[in-house]
Amino acid sequence: MYDQLLGGGLGPPGPEENGPEPDFVTWLVYLDRAEDQGWLASLAHWWHDEVCRLLLPFVSPAGAAAPAVSLTAFEQDAAGRGRRRRPARWADGLTEECAQLSARWFDVAPTAIASELDVFLARFAGRRHVRLQISVGFEGRSGGLPLVLPALVELARLVGDATDPAYGEIVANAGLLPPATMLDAALGRSAESSAEQCRTRLRGYEWVTICPRELAATLGGAERLRATGAFAEVRPLRHGGLLLRATDDPADYQADRVREVFRALAPVLPPGQPGALPTVPPAGSSMLSAVPGVLAGDPGGHDLSRVVFADPRAVHRQLPGQRLDLDLGPGLATR
Repeated sequence: MYDQLLGGGLGPPGPEENGPEPDFVTWLVYLDRAEDQGWLASLAHWWHDEVCRLLLPFVSPAGAAAPAVSLTAFEQDAAGRGRRRRPARWADGLTEECAQLSARWFDVAPTAIASELDVFLARFAGRRHVRLQISVGFEGRSGGLPLVLPALVELARLVGDATDPAYGEIVANAGLLPPATMLDAALGRSAESSAEQCRTRLRGYEWVTICPRELAATLGGAERLRATGAFAEVRPLRHGGLLLRATDDPADYQADRVREVFRALAPVLPPGQPGALPTVPPAGSSMLSAVPGVLAGDPGGHDLSRVVFADPRAVHRQLPGQRLDLDLGPGLATR
């Protein structure tokens, strides 16, 4: 599934090759109090249990043999020395020096709805920020994606209610550059800078977006965002943030709906004109992320078709009757 997360630059294989590219979906929540080790360990333990409760049945159907599971931890001490190890349990990897921790379920039964489940926790930006990531693949499982999406949205709600997130998103069938967002990449800003400003500027906008409480208040709250008509769902979260789902089906999150979401969120988006990315990110770029075994850097090309190539400040300056040029960024070959 990691090759799908990278996005790929050549487009999906044609029918004469390997058939249609399998579906995949990525879930991300960012938190900004990871320096509290006790809180982080408790949260990570709870989050892992909730992932298993809500998502493991999709890769481990009743009556089937348990799928293979691989756990990997990367620890880094105060001097910057790192080591990789293989904990026996998720909880065993939640040490004081934990920088990254991942679990992967694979070799699943043919009757399973999903073919692979990956869970990933990583500290970044001076270890104050943490990324929680879930990726679900559907190789050889046509039609499984819609069955899993409600559980992912519910898990976003649960984590949003429990943690006061700094940002979050759910993206289907599109490559990513975590811990940078696609908007970060198009603006040429680092994930660290983006994360440090997460309570004053929204880091991005996707099919599902979690907006932190400070920015939700700036936008006028749930009722005002519902009134824009840009979202199929606006769900208040316990600490004041909002879970925003643009469309019922992620396949419908494109073109005009992306523009509507951009307009609705423009007051809290970072200023600046997005631009196209180079084909290959520079070596050592902060846009690259240490997903176990690969760089989640989309080295083959970039799908920016969910980013409006306009400065959000133009929305504020728009005069009655004035038409704004809200072109979307370039996309890869369609699926």
